[in-house]
Amino acid sequence: MLNSPIELAEIAMNIEKNGLAFYTALASKAQGEKVKEIFSFMAEEEKEHYTTFKKLKEKLIAYGVLEPLEEEYRDYVQELVDSNVFSKDIDAAEQAAGLSDPVEAINLALGFEKDSVIFFLQFRKAVPEDEKFVVEELIAEENHHINRLLVMRKAIIETPEEFYQSHVKIGDAER
Repeated sequence: MLNSPIELAEIAMNIEKNGLAFYTALASKAQGEKVKEIFSFMAEEEKEHYTTFKKLKEKLIAYGVLEPLEEEYRDYVQELVDSNVFSKDIDAAEQAAGLSDPVEAINLALGFEKDSVIFFLQFRKAVPEDEKFVVEELIAEENHHINRLLVMRKAIIETPEEFYQSHVKIGDAER
């Protein structure tokens, strides 16, 4: 059972570690150069996020005794952790190997990224005020990942003519 922000940092580290393995495996089996490039980029981002959460964990330890998580909040976060595949000890590379096409891989990755954002939003509430910016920056990066994946999926699904037509929507900042 979760009791402290330090444990939440460890879960966040595990999410990023599994994300790194997943994206590395997807990059190694990707057919197109652009898809391979994006999955490689995502793997590098996950590696950096792991390091950031590790540093945050060290800072939380240095703070000394932090308030234990309130029961209702703890139970909610535990449910988020239990439903997030990347928070568990899984073989992310094996999971990636079982995917049959790029759209399926992107859809699974989108689910992971969205779950991570939801978890990180809750994690932000548990860290001291002067460390919240770290988690907020990571949330912004995860949102950027979601946008990249959406754009990549759209490029695969639609014809080039449809893709390059102006379809300005919320979240399409990269176009």
